[in-house]
Formats: sequence, C-alpha cells, structure tokens
Amino acid sequence: MSAPRQYPDVMVSSTFADLREHRAALMSALQGQEMFPVAMESDSALPAGTVLDSSLRKVREAAGYVGIVSHRYGQIPVCDANPDGMSLTHLEYREAVRLGRPILIFIMGDDHPVRVADIERDQVKQAKLDQFREEVKLADGELHRVYRVFTSLEDFTSGATQSVSELRRLLESEPASVTPSAPDGISAAPELYARPRYLGSHSFVGRQEQLTTLSEWASAAESRTVLLFEAIGGTGKSILTWEWINHYAPGVRDWAGRFWYSFYEAGAVMADFCQHALSYMTGRPLEEFTGEAQDELGEQLLRQLESKPWLLVLDGLERVLVAYHRYDAARLLDEEAGATDEIGDRHPCEAIRPEDEDLLRRLAAAAPSKILISSRLVPKVLLNHASQAIPGVLHQQLPGLRPADAEALLRACGVTGDSRAMRTYLQRHCDCHPLVTGIVAGLVSDYLPARGDFDEWAGDADAGGSLDVGELNLVQKRNHILRAAVSALPEPSRRLLCTLAILSEAVEYETLRAVSPLPSSAKLGRAVSDLEQRGLLQYDWSTRHYDLHPVVRAVSASTLRPTDLRILGQRVVDHFSVGAHGTYLHLRSVDELRSHITVVRTLLQMGKLHTAFGSYINGLGPALLFKLEAAPEALSLLRPFFEHGWTRAALVDKELTRLQRARLCNDAGAAFNKLGDHDQALALYQVAVEERLDYEDWSNSAISLTNVSIALHRQNRRARGHFVAELALQLAELSGIPGALFMAQLQFFVSLGALGDTDAAIAVWPALDLRRTWDVQGTNAGDAELAYAELMFDQGVHSDLRLDEIEAVGRLHGKRFVVRGARRLRGHLHLKRAEWAAAAAEFEAAVSSARHCGLPCSDDEGLRALARVHLGQLPDARAEVENLTSSHFVLAQLWQAIGDRERAIDHALAAHRFAWADGEPYVRRFVLDEVILMLKELEVAIPVLPPYDAAKDPQLPLEKRVEEVIAKLRAKKSR
Repeated sequence: MSAPRQYPDVMVSSTFADLREHRAALMSALQGQEMFPVAMESDSALPAGTVLDSSLRKVREAAGYVGIVSHRYGQIPVCDANPDGMSLTHLEYREAVRLGRPILIFIMGDDHPVRVADIERDQVKQAKLDQFREEVKLADGELHRVYRVFTSLEDFTSGATQSVSELRRLLESEPASVTPSAPDGISAAPELYARPRYLGSHSFVGRQEQLTTLSEWASAAESRTVLLFEAIGGTGKSILTWEWINHYAPGVRDWAGRFWYSFYEAGAVMADFCQHALSYMTGRPLEEFTGEAQDELGEQLLRQLESKPWLLVLDGLERVLVAYHRYDAARLLDEEAGATDEIGDRHPCEAIRPEDEDLLRRLAAAAPSKILISSRLVPKVLLNHASQAIPGVLHQQLPGLRPADAEALLRACGVTGDSRAMRTYLQRHCDCHPLVTGIVAGLVSDYLPARGDFDEWAGDADAGGSLDVGELNLVQKRNHILRAAVSALPEPSRRLLCTLAILSEAVEYETLRAVSPLPSSAKLGRAVSDLEQRGLLQYDWSTRHYDLHPVVRAVSASTLRPTDLRILGQRVVDHFSVGAHGTYLHLRSVDELRSHITVVRTLLQMGKLHTAFGSYINGLGPALLFKLEAAPEALSLLRPFFEHGWTRAALVDKELTRLQRARLCNDAGAAFNKLGDHDQALALYQVAVEERLDYEDWSNSAISLTNVSIALHRQNRRARGHFVAELALQLAELSGIPGALFMAQLQFFVSLGALGDTDAAIAVWPALDLRRTWDVQGTNAGDAELAYAELMFDQGVHSDLRLDEIEAVGRLHGKRFVVRGARRLRGHLHLKRAEWAAAAAEFEAAVSSARHCGLPCSDDEGLRALARVHLGQLPDARAEVENLTSSHFVLAQLWQAIGDRERAIDHALAAHRFAWADGEPYVRRFVLDEVILMLKELEVAIPVLPPYDAAKDPQLPLEKRVEEVIAKLRAKKSR
C-alpha cells in the first residue's frame, strides 16, 4: 500500500466577515496545491486570552503564512499579552515574521468593491490599519515575503492560485519541519495522531466546565481511567474532545502520545482502532498488525497502555453497538436507535462483536493511561446491574451550550442582533444545541431581506417566526429546525445534500461529481459552497473528502421525497455498480465488498426489494456468510426485508416471490446459527421449509430441512434433530439433486455419529459424493472430511486424521469454518497427549478466527485457558475462569485442573445432565462417556436419569407435512 501524501499546514490570516468569499477562494487554492489551510474562525468566539494563545499556536505549527489585508483592522484581543492593542491578524503576521515562515500577503486595493459596513470607521483602528498595510509591504533580509494588491474577487482568485503554487514549490524545496511520520502516514509519538482529523461544522465556544472536568480527570491524581461523554447527536461531543486533546491536554501531563480515532469513518471497528493505535505507539508499520486477531491486538494495546501514560480518544463509539448495526446506521435518528431487534433479541447497547466488550471492559483498568469516549449511547459493558458506571469509568451527560456561549457562536458566524433576543430564542427553540445554533446562523445569514440580522429574521413570520417548536423535546426541536434549514435551500443545493444523505460515508470529489444531480462542475461548485457556508457540508482538507455531520445526514435523509429517492438513488446505484464486480473466492475483509454493500443499501433505501434481493443473492450474500463468516454484516442487510419481524418477510405478495422469501429466511437462519441464536435460526429455517414446500421445490426444501436438523441439534434436541435429518435425507434422495443429497447425507452421518451409532454412520459414509463436481464454488469443500475426522477422534483414533490436508482444503477455498475446525481438533489431540503449549497455540488460532468474524467461541476460550493453566501461564486462574462462559464440561475440567473439587463436581453434574440430552439412546454419546469418567475420578455417584420419552417430544408441525410429501413422491415414482 502506498503511503499517503503529507500536507503542510498553512496559516490563513485575515478578518472574517468581510472576506468570506476571498477566504474560501484562498483555501480552495491551497487545497488544490495539496496544502492544509489552518484558519482561526473556529476560535473567534473564545475568551480573548484563549483566542490569542490559540491563534499564535496555529502560526507556530504551520509551515507557511498567507494573510489578506482588507479595509478593516479586525478583532483586538483585550488581555495582558497584547499591551499594544494590535489586531489578531497583525499579531499573527508578526509571529510569522519572528519565526521566519514563508509569507504571502494580499492587500485589497482602493478600487475593490466594498460595502460601507466593511470599511473601518474607528479612527484609532484606522491608524493601526494604515501602519499594518505599510508594514506588510516591507521586505526583511532573507525572509521570503511576497505581497500583491488585488482589486476584485476575480483578481484575488487568479493571483492566489499563482502565488500559492509558488509557495508550494518553496515549501517542497525547504527541509521538512514537520514531525516525521511512518510510511502509513501515522504520526510519530508523542505528536497527536488523528484518524481522521475532526471536521467542525461550527465554531468551538464555551464549555469551560467540561474542559475543566476533562483536565482534572486526565491528571495522574484521578484514579478513573475512562471518561465517557454521552449526548444526542450534534451536541458537540466531538468538537469538545477535539478542542481539549489539541489545546488543553498537552498541558495536563507529559503524555507518551495522543491518539484520536473516529468510528464514523467507513471500516472503523475496534480491530482497526487497535491496529492504528499500536502502529502509532510502537512506531512499527501498520501492516505488521493488520493480520492479527483482535484479542491479541487487545493484549498488546493493554500492555502499552499500562506501561506509559497514553491518551486515546474513541469518538462516536455508538457505531460498534447493536443499536447501530443496521444498513442505514449513518442515517439513523437518535429516537430510532434500538427500536428494532437488529440482531435477534440482543440489548441495543451491547457491542456487535463480543470481543469489543472484552476490550472495553479492560480499558477501564488500563492505568496510567486515559481513555476518552464520546457516544450517543452508553455501552452496556461499562455499566453495572444498577445502570451505574463500573469502577474505572466516569460517565458524564453533555448538556447544550450556556446561552451566552450560544450567542457567541451566532456572532462568530457574522450574525448581529439583540443579545437577550438571541439567547431567549436559542433556549426555547433548541436548548442552545450547538449544531442547531450553527444551522440557525446559516438561516439568518441567508435571510435576503436583511442578511445576518437576527432581529429581523426572528421577527419575520415567514422566516424565524415560522419555527414553532411548541412542546417538542430536544431531539424533536433539533430535527424540526434542521428540516426547516433543508427546506430553505435552493433546489440545486437541496438535491446535492439529499444525494450525499443517501450515501453512508465521506466521498472524494470524483465520486461527488459522479453521483451529483447537477449538470455542470460550475453548478456543483456553487452548491458545495452554499452548503459549506450554511454549515451543512464539511470538507476534510487532509483527506480531500466531503462529508455530512451524522445528524445532518440523518435528518436530510428523512426529508427525501419519493422522486428524489428514485432519481438520486439510481445515480448512486449506477456509479457503485461499476465497482461491484469480481470474484469472491479470495476475499479477506468486508471492506473489499464496500461497493457491493453500497449498492444493496441504496436499493433498500429506495424500497426496491426485488432488485436489492438480486444484488444481495448474486454473490454478496454467500460471500458474507460463507467466505467471510460476517454474520452481523449479513443480518444488517437482511433486516429490511423482514419488516414485521424476523420470521415474516416484508411485501411478499408485491415484491418478493415465495422462493425469494425462503432464501432470505434460510440466509438469516444461517447467520443466527453462526451467532449462537439457535431458537431464532430454527424459526427462520422452518419458514423456509414451508415456503419451499408450497412451491414444490423439493431439493431446496430438503436443504432447509437439513438446516432445521442442524438447529435442533444445537438446541440439544437430539431425538428431534435426528428424526428431521432422516426426513431430509429421504426428501433429498427423491429430489435427485446432488447438492441437496450431499448436505442431507452429511447431516445424517453427523447425527448418527453424535448419538454413538458409529457403525451406522460408517455405513452412510461411502454414499457421500466427495468429488463434489457439482460444487463449482467450493461451498462444501472440507465439510465432510472434517466431520469424518471428528468422528474418528471421538472413537479414540488419534493419528492419521489428515488434519493438514483438511486445513489446506479450507484455506484453498476460503472456508474459515473448516480451517478453524481443523485447528480445534488438532488442539484436542494435543490436550489428549498433554502437549499443553501446542494445544494452547491451536485453540488460540481457533479463538482468533472466530473473534475476527464476531462469532462465539466460548469452548475454545475455555480449552485455551485449560492448556495455559497446565503451563502455569494463568497466575490468577480463578478470576480468569470465573469470567468464562464455556460449557459445563469445559468448566469442570478447568476447576479440576485448578484443584477446586467442589466447583468441578458442580459443573460435571451439570455437564452430565446436558450430555444426557433427550435420554437414551438420544444422548451426546462421547461427551457423556467423558463426563462419566470424570465423575468417577471425582468419586461422585453417576446420576440415574430417565430414558427418551416420545410422548414428551411431539413432532414439529412441518414433519407431518414432509412425511406426506415423501409418501406422494414415492407413490409417483413407483408408478
């Protein structure tokens, strides 16, 4: 992977309100030369001393300086550090001169059109302005300083383009003064590394109480490691934490380094966070960490955090929670989060991936480091049963701005008016919500009868006076005003905003141009500028991507008209469909399917279920479920098809055929089975069987019936699972389809083996078509061979299991399940031989594979711990075992190894009850035999349990129907 370009920072210095268009043109010119403009408007509403400190710091951190001098002198900070009463722009210029920075100066000529309000009237300030204009024209020794006079916006734009190009060449010729970065573009500690830089949609103002809280919490004296700010979207969580980590945190402690990570970016997950954090902390290349499993990454991260005081910020952590695991997470309104069962019956504040919860829990004890989190929802793992923060966590609700600060934010955007009126309006209409305050500033600035005049705008019944919020709550107020702002947009700007709202992530200019509904680049440029000035669109100068604040995206998406969604959505589909092709055989990550996923997400948003189904089923679904085992991602795409719950597909009669509905149910069942929710899987599989029987699709009915048997076995319903497996085999034989027959035969073989009827299982084995010439994609590669090896191991055969061959087949066909199964079985072999280190390594590999996909692996974790106990690698073994959720038999082995006989007996007896299953002969034969041996070792009487009772195990409703179908097919075949 090529290293990203490094963009030198260039300070942009000028007055603000009178030079908006000039500043925009200058920043565009800098960006065109791959330089990053650093501007002061984000600090203009800070207290005077803070403004000056922040201003001069920006000059010191920049590689160059560009100043624009107009006919106004500008803001004069009143503080001890400015005894001569100079303006910010004047002070910034002198600091650049002192530092010897390359300087460009643009001076507004007398012939330049200018409003009366933009001419300096204060005589004292005018005298200082005259002095300043003369001062910037003077050359000084070897200092590179160029100035030019401009007489119009067009003249300025042309001159800026040329001069900035010269500045770029100059900076490239000088020795780099920036902090060295790794080849991956990752800063060297202790300098701040941000992935990505934060894009503010409004100025930072106020928050003195929260800034103080942050600094006090970050001190070494405060014992709590984690601080979590919770608030609805747009309250200013991100900008607060960004302001603090940049301007306040460096003065609190001598940090080993500061790392900012945003979960709002595409592909942002905890594993990616760990990889980038470790690369930053260790200085090693990112690629060294990309292949490692998250649990190992977490261990390495914790070692770093416990060795030195690092400061990490996890921004937007709600994106890793179940409530946001949806195809439309980027457009999810606060009030809709957690409203539906996106992943079965899981709590909306649980992490999507179990390993994320493990890491978050452990971060709370990662002293001496500090972890700052912002989130719309509090992760359940950070709360105790009383919904209070667990030890090591400080939980803070982030309120709106103070009225005075909200007013300052309005004024920083160039709005004028009565102070009391501003504060009253903002309190009533949005509780001084920062994002909405910025949007209000945009509405006032665009008010044509009196641009920027708050009093006039608020008093106009067709403008500010029309925003009646009544008794709405804060979220409703916020959404109401944002929708009004969207409605007030010129039509080109509105259509562009709606197009961006359809997308789920930031886009570069090429994509923006491709999906734009506007006919020319010029019109696109005007719409982009309009949205930026209104605070609705953000641009990241370093990555050159355009993006929307999550709340703006959500509210804008909710305003989409049906015709907009149809036309604009189709443009998105057409563009991303070009990249949604290629083989699925050698996939390594979900990121490789980003274009495919965008197509399906957009079609679902458009309500085109039939087309979305086709795009999903044509490779994407199988790739997610069976190649990548990305069950959570698959469920997020499948959920919109199930409008009325997971067992009833939406709009079946209008949009989807019975066979399509059956396929969706079958895939959703497979995903739930992988995640360990076998009850939900069984319900879905049964719906699939019924639909396929109705359509007389006998081969696929047999496949779904086989899946029903698998789900029943995983519920420990051994008798019912075996009976259904036998029915599936009979139906598959009558269908005559090789794939269906292979799957049914394999499940019947597994069922017989698990019951201990080895002779019958071995008799079935020769019938399996192991050549699988019909399996072109290798979907079933290695499945049968792994099942046979497992049966032989249970029979006591501990050699010649051909595990290396099985693992190789799995790797060749991208079958992670097969690779993981081979390594797990190899781990069991090593345990039998008391080869503890080898066993630990194999189970570690199995755990890593499962966790990488977000799949449960509690028994593998337990057996890894068992090997480590024997190796003496678990100094606090009791605490470790207490936190495990492994099966009773594994826990019994662990407690026995630790030496706690009573706990071992308790779990062994529970394991015996579980292995007894439905009663003889429908038991988990080999597990039962092992448990009985353990109970004898522990000198415990073997419990006497009742045998199988058919009267207590009624048939499933579908069994009778399948029996009738089989009878009819046999009768038809005999004729």
